[in-house]
Amino acid sequence: MELFYSRDIASGGRMLDSQESAHCIRVLRHREGDQISIVDGAGCLYRCRILKADPAGLQFEVLEVVEGYGSHPYHLHMAVAPPKNPERFEWFAAKATEIGVDEITPLFGDYSERRVFKGDRIERLIVSSAKQSHKAALPLLHPAIGVRDFLSSVRGGGRFICYCGDTADLGAAKIPLTEALCDSQRDITVMIGPEGDFSHDEIALAVSLGWQIVSLGESRLRIETAALVATSAVYLKFV
Repeated sequence: MELFYSRDIASGGRMLDSQESAHCIRVLRHREGDQISIVDGAGCLYRCRILKADPAGLQFEVLEVVEGYGSHPYHLHMAVAPPKNPERFEWFAAKATEIGVDEITPLFGDYSERRVFKGDRIERLIVSSAKQSHKAALPLLHPAIGVRDFLSSVRGGGRFICYCGDTADLGAAKIPLTEALCDSQRDITVMIGPEGDFSHDEIALAVSLGWQIVSLGESRLRIETAALVATSAVYLKFV
């Protein structure tokens, strides 16, 4: 089943934009009277009928609304430092959307080599990935934020910060993420640091604020690989 996306269908919009319309009419060759499925990015799928097969602005009527289409039984917020190569973060965002993520926040830490973040292309990739993986809800892409500000802003839920270094001098135990996850806590935030990892001061702040330090195993992982491993661990724990 091919899915289309409309950002305003929930508020009464009954026309696809030119890109979605052209794909539906010119590429997939749908015609007036055909039934199509449209997602709103907020979790609902709409079964619709084409009223006007215009590739510049397809018009439709809604036949049925399916709530919670393609949803998952947890809420995951991934906060990830963008790698030097922007395409690597884009790859993570697209794949995490396919698996199941609800919020994505780019982080700038003490050791970040990249200090500028542009999300326009990622937004488009998220829409494409959500449609491809049959999800009606799009993850929310937040503006970039500093590590310390993010640590202080998150309250409650399972808060996990991935760290490669030693934590003995902090008096904090580091445990595998798979052991830290529990059935009773499904509101989860995971932080992944930059190429140089989080600084000692950042980890010390995390510990003082009650974050759990976790590991993703013994392998040395790239940022986007670590982020996707964490996303997958949460998905496999709860689905």
